[in-house]
Amino acid sequence: MSTPSARAERPTKDNSGLQNLKDEELLARFFKTSEEGAFSVLVGRYSSLVYGVCKRVLGNAADAEDAFQATFLVLVKKGAKLQQPGRLANWLYGVALRTANHVKSKRARRTRVERGASVAAPRSEMNDMNYEQMWNVLDEEIHQLPPKYALPLVLVYLEGKTNAEAATQLGWPEGSMSRRLSRAKELLRSRLSKRGMAMSAVLLAAAVFARPAAACAPAPLLASTVKAGSLVAQGARLVDVVSPFAAKVVEEVALSLSGSYKLIASLAVAAASLFIASSVVVWQVAAPDDASLFQKPPPPTHIFPPNTDRPGNSASISISAPKAYRDRLNGIQPTEEKPGEGSSKSGSR
Repeated sequence: MSTPSARAERPTKDNSGLQNLKDEELLARFFKTSEEGAFSVLVGRYSSLVYGVCKRVLGNAADAEDAFQATFLVLVKKGAKLQQPGRLANWLYGVALRTANHVKSKRARRTRVERGASVAAPRSEMNDMNYEQMWNVLDEEIHQLPPKYALPLVLVYLEGKTNAEAATQLGWPEGSMSRRLSRAKELLRSRLSKRGMAMSAVLLAAAVFARPAAACAPAPLLASTVKAGSLVAQGARLVDVVSPFAAKVVEEVALSLSGSYKLIASLAVAAASLFIASSVVVWQVAAPDDASLFQKPPPPTHIFPPNTDRPGNSASISISAPKAYRDRLNGIQPTEEKPGEGSSKSGSR
């Protein structure tokens, strides 16, 4: 977990005045002034969500505490640039799951090296699953859902909250929570059926054990996490406030998030370029033959009047109108030559 420098007693400062602030307001206060109280409220508000994910994925309490601290330190590193700070719960759930799986893979690699084994454990079927494996399957499949559907399932079925409690935590109307939860169950049922699992059996087992499993994070862990986050926000190095392993996890997860954002930005630029190129091709195909997107316009025609500076000098410009126009003014109808008439006249000459 954390090193001794990050351990601290729970802050005695009264944060009751901050409890009613929205997530985006707390984030703004923390990143603007490094206000420890604002960060403390955020950690307390989402401690059960983050700790529940870490504990279910990792099982081991020490690893879960490392992943818990790492998740909130990634928030310290990346939270100032969140595109949608009002959806902090969605973001923290995804980062917690990513961090816990990262810790799990690092521990597994170390174990394989120590034991000299390289064969991964086979994927469990429903009949062979124990309780811990069932939690992992649920988290894995729920994480594949959009956040607006994943979070209601996590809070209600995995954390044991009521619809009203979950709606309050997410800042959603209770009616919206019910609708999203209903849609989320439909999507999850479809995903679980592809693994040969009945959702009703999985959720029933999860619901039976949900409330005991949704234990809060230990108070010393909350206090040390708040202290570590405040120190890092003020410029302290990660290795000075958390264990070397946790510091490494924070850096790697934060880097992976940066890579994901860059990939999304690159894809967006590529899509925009493809759209522009396609539009140009379509315009060139549909445009008239004499039209060109890159054709230069003809130079403008300038008419300069004659020099009339000398006294008594005047000038006029006479422009001859086309013959067809003059004939039309004089009432002369144009004559059309019959086919072959021109050639016969020329032949007679």
